[in-house]
Amino acid sequence: MRLHAGRSAMALAGAVATAVLVGSGAGVATAQPNEPAFAPQSIVWPTQNDGYLLGGVQCGTAPCPAAVKATHDGGRTWTTAGRTHNGLAMSGEPGLTSLQFADQKFGWAYDPFLEVTRDGGKTWTQVPVPGGDAKVLNLLASSDGTYVVTSGCAIGTGICDDRPLKVWRAPAGKSTGWKQLDLAVGAYDHVTWAAEGSTVYALTAGFNGPGRLSTLRNGTVRSTSTVSCADPDDAAITDLATNGPNRLFVLCMANYGRGHSDKTLLVSGDGGKTFRYDAIPGGLGLAGQLAVAPDGAVMLSTLTASLVYNRPALSKAWRVDQTWLENSEHIHDLVFQSGTTAWLVERDAAYTPDTKLWVTRDAGQSWQQATVVPA
Repeated sequence: MRLHAGRSAMALAGAVATAVLVGSGAGVATAQPNEPAFAPQSIVWPTQNDGYLLGGVQCGTAPCPAAVKATHDGGRTWTTAGRTHNGLAMSGEPGLTSLQFADQKFGWAYDPFLEVTRDGGKTWTQVPVPGGDAKVLNLLASSDGTYVVTSGCAIGTGICDDRPLKVWRAPAGKSTGWKQLDLAVGAYDHVTWAAEGSTVYALTAGFNGPGRLSTLRNGTVRSTSTVSCADPDDAAITDLATNGPNRLFVLCMANYGRGHSDKTLLVSGDGGKTFRYDAIPGGLGLAGQLAVAPDGAVMLSTLTASLVYNRPALSKAWRVDQTWLENSEHIHDLVFQSGTTAWLVERDAAYTPDTKLWVTRDAGQSWQQATVVPA
């Protein structure tokens, strides 16, 4: 299962981008005569039929009110499931930015605040950040429980006093009973997550250099290994994914600057003990998010170039379509629904009501702007 990371999991790539940078189809049409416009922000598919969208309602106000839409027919129709207590968050502001569901009913809206639903998004409950910390940076919702990374630094302050981050776990289906895990995460580190059944993987890395891969079950670290990119000293690890038992994928980038980077995909079939290195042709864009389908199809999104690189299952050839997205728009929440269908969101709803939802139904060969059709 590929569980996308929240906005804060992209902090590494965003910081790098800041440092180095001195289609067809109808628009998203959710508004009915008596229904306010809906701007997509985050999408997740706990099953192939059940999907959820976090988005803004009547954006343009601050904070932008947030709602959750649901589909139970694979995306053909959508209904408004409910509304969260908090609105969408701009960078460094209170609110929510991301969505995850462990199954068809139990899910979370988060970053930097935290809310939980147990009824498929109909009702939401505000949850205190574990340990009394100030904000949630990243979250994984899985059958093994909910894992979160938190910071004690006040919202809007970034890193403060070199204070380490904390990792917590709550039992599956619970929003209480948090326990801090024995995972060391430095103030400048980021953690990316992936889950397969009852096995959870946490990859902790800094801005450059090797990462530390931890395998967990029931919140206990079972093993730890080192993950090194092809250029171990200068490369950055940006994301982690899994698509089956012991199948791990890691995205790296090196020689990044001025909107370009050398991207490499690391593939493991033994739970991260060893990796195969696959160079990704094409230098445009800084490596962003990684998604892998059950059949092995791979996609990765980029920053600064607004591109999606993809490699079909059973293929060694990479493809990239440079025609369907405007350059430099923020694309995020890349997620597979099935082996051939994937989705992503363009722009951030907290800043503009003109966000777009994109879908491919041919494993990335072509993309269309999606219409969120009311049921």
